[in-house]
Amino acid sequence: MQGFIISITPQKNESIILQVLTPRKIKKLYRFYGARHSIIQLGKKVDFEIEYQASFLPKMRNITPLNFSFERDLERLYIWQHFIQLLYKHCIDVEEVEEFYYKMLEFGAYKMELQNPIRVVLEMYISLLNFEGRLPDFKECFLCSGDLGDEITLARAFLPAHSSCIDSANPSFLRRDIAKLFTTLSSVHLDDCEVAKLYKILELGI
Repeated sequence: MQGFIISITPQKNESIILQVLTPRKIKKLYRFYGARHSIIQLGKKVDFEIEYQASFLPKMRNITPLNFSFERDLERLYIWQHFIQLLYKHCIDVEEVEEFYYKMLEFGAYKMELQNPIRVVLEMYISLLNFEGRLPDFKECFLCSGDLGDEITLARAFLPAHSSCIDSANPSFLRRDIAKLFTTLSSVHLDDCEVAKLYKILELGI
């Protein structure tokens, strides 16, 4: 079985509780940690077996890391792990999931090896919003319900609003640029500065 480690919770006696995202489930597993199990880290894709126990959580055994080259780049790894943390909070208390989430991480991990990591994470998030039916339209400001102009700002979950309704310090964007991002699920038309601004909003939470 294969999956992505999306949460690690230390326990007593050098053991840990893991949350592992597989194609159909988020599995909660027990694992004795120890120095020889350093391959276990947040965001790591692993191949593993499960040993079921009558009195406790199932145990993760025979772990094989499925490495990506970007994991050797600390900046890329940090951005990847931060997105994993946001995803875990989004999926907390969920057990059964659609295969989309696993495939999103799998495809994103391959893209992280060559592409701008912030763009990769941003496009993963936009695809998640699209899959969950949470991509907003641009009919009105989500706060005052007034019509939006050519320039907008975005709140958490990329909800569009007037700059005056949120905070004048919030970054502004051209409405047509954000509409294209939501339609194409691609950031190729945005410059790096705009992508960095969008990433700061993403960091507020999925």
